[in-house]
Amino acid sequence: MRKICCLTALLALSGAAFAADLPVKAPPARAMPATWSGCYIGANIGGGWGQHTGGRGIINSGNATLNAGVGVPAELDIGPGGVIGGGQAGCNYQTGRFVFGVETDIQGSGIRGNASIFFPSPNGGITDATTATGHEQLDWFGTVRARAGFAAMDSLLLYATGGLAYGGVSSSASLVLTPAADGNYAGSASETKTGWTAGAGAEYAFARNWSVKVEYLYLDLGTTNVRMVDPNRPNTFIDYGFRHRENIVRAGLNFRFN
Repeated sequence: MRKICCLTALLALSGAAFAADLPVKAPPARAMPATWSGCYIGANIGGGWGQHTGGRGIINSGNATLNAGVGVPAELDIGPGGVIGGGQAGCNYQTGRFVFGVETDIQGSGIRGNASIFFPSPNGGITDATTATGHEQLDWFGTVRARAGFAAMDSLLLYATGGLAYGGVSSSASLVLTPAADGNYAGSASETKTGWTAGAGAEYAFARNWSVKVEYLYLDLGTTNVRMVDPNRPNTFIDYGFRHRENIVRAGLNFRFN
């Protein structure tokens, strides 16, 4: 019996010594990045809406009543909206909890709007009826922006952003007067505009190299002047101004190279 007890104790001590010699298993690697520093590429999708636009400007029609604005809408009241999508790339540098970076993006845009206004009998009696139409569209746009943010947690970045904006815009307007002797005016313009943008967002790292973000941008590309002319009336025109000021909300996915 004493031999059995001694053998059992010896085996227990040997097992404890063997277990002590085993390597300690390291904790699992962190899925989240230790820093936001590094570069990234990604894609995004979202939508946007613009200010109601299409304001009347100078009228030089040769008709005193029209020149006074009778029968010519003061505002076409176009409210554009639609879907946007594209890609982005950028780089960040983190110091402490603060993150600074630059980002550029290019977007396709379906933000557009149309308006049609009918006046059955304008005051003054010169024109019996007026039909006015307008169209405003943001065809595409891009930005080059600085970013400044605060890492509220290792995996959550809150940031503000702003910089240069550019994009292609299309605008058109027409004015059909009755009787036809009062004239029919039409015009259009397509331009590449530059302006500015500013906004804010939040980015969440759900894996070491992947993050998702939501972002709001205000985009101001200035104003396009559309001069409507009547080909039968040389040197006459009616101007409308279209303001390209859009609100953009989008969600994105980034792959980071850190």
